[in-house]
Amino acid sequence: MREELEKKDFDMGSMEEVSKPEKIEDFGPNVKVLPSNDQIKELQTILRDKNTSRSDFKFYADRLIRLVIEESLNQLPFSKVSITTPTGCNYDGLKYEKGNCGVSIVRSGEAMEQVFIGDVANCQHHLNSD
Repeated sequence: MREELEKKDFDMGSMEEVSKPEKIEDFGPNVKVLPSNDQIKELQTILRDKNTSRSDFKFYADRLIRLVIEESLNQLPFSKVSITTPTGCNYDGLKYEKGNCGVSIVRSGEAMEQVFIGDVANCQHHLNSD
């Protein structure tokens, strides 16, 4: 990816350019952008601050990763389901359809792996070592 960006005279040192691609459509129709808000902006600020400690970096990176995973879970297919609560009431809700799976890609997705495993119950997880 670095080579492709350098071919387009992309300055790898500029975080502004990394966070604001010219056309998101160039990445394909399946790419979803996490809507920016003050919470995300604060997390990005902490992560980019040269004075952020290693432990704080990990904590806030995990928080941002959790937001990305939560939004990605919103993109998965759901089925309607009716359940009975412990008090005997009926509740019409949703549950994930079968077949959802997470794949960790070594050297790019590993940072998200532990957050994914901790947040997603009953979802298959695969490690890709290619």
